[in-house]
Amino acid sequence: MHPQPLVSVVMTVLEPDPRYFPEAVASVLAQDYANLELVIVEDPSSRSAAELLRSFADPRIVHHANPNRTSHSRQRNQSLQLAQGEFVATLDADDICHPQRIGKQVRYLQENPAVAVVGTQLAIIDAEGQPLGSRIYPLAHEEILAALPRYNPIAQPSVMFRKAAIVEAGGYRYDRFPAVEDYELWSRLATQGTRFANLSEALLKYRLHPGGMKATRLKGILRGTLDVKNRYWRSHLGLRGRLRMALERLLLLVPPAVTYQLFTWTMLRGRTPDRAEAPGSSGIG
Repeated sequence: MHPQPLVSVVMTVLEPDPRYFPEAVASVLAQDYANLELVIVEDPSSRSAAELLRSFADPRIVHHANPNRTSHSRQRNQSLQLAQGEFVATLDADDICHPQRIGKQVRYLQENPAVAVVGTQLAIIDAEGQPLGSRIYPLAHEEILAALPRYNPIAQPSVMFRKAAIVEAGGYRYDRFPAVEDYELWSRLATQGTRFANLSEALLKYRLHPGGMKATRLKGILRGTLDVKNRYWRSHLGLRGRLRMALERLLLLVPPAVTYQLFTWTMLRGRTPDRAEAPGSSGIG
């Protein structure tokens, strides 16, 4: 019997990449904070994650394979059900954790009991793992709350949260459009008074590549972003928020390849929270 871990790192998987997925797993197991487990929830894939996990002889890995296709939100909720930790950290299957990420987020949540959700800044890498730039998010709760009506100021792959707070709020619920379940969750939590923060360091390497969800499903993400804003933030948009929504609607009319080019360009060109967020994107999640 292994002692119950304080942290559960959760990862949802579909068609795991034979290079990126093992790199993501290795980055968790190499953390300088060891009291963790890695919970992997996989929907049916032509290439099983189990095959790629055979090289990792680490009892902290928990792999659950669904017999049938579910959805991203359901996978995330399954990972929450399986997670034993008081704190839950999320990671996408093509990203890489900084070795000190988990330890620093644990320390922050222990020292700031009023905060339920803490993210980090991002270092952007390309398909080969080479640095492309960085993405900057607001740090304080008040700044994050002010940004939520315009864009998602919390990077889902970098997040650690108190499991009890997310479960009490009902977990992930949004399935209407892809990859927006995090933006809906943060918006719902904000209306309930939950407190957020982002660390000032880039503790996650976020991989931009043509096969990623942002590249293949941007139109759906745009529609989901608009839907969440209409649900939660219609009366809080202000002039900047309304102009941003108009731009997002315009982006629905251009070819997907152009939308992705704009997403990549705007994501890398800015250094302030507003400019660092791609128009039309719910944020990275």
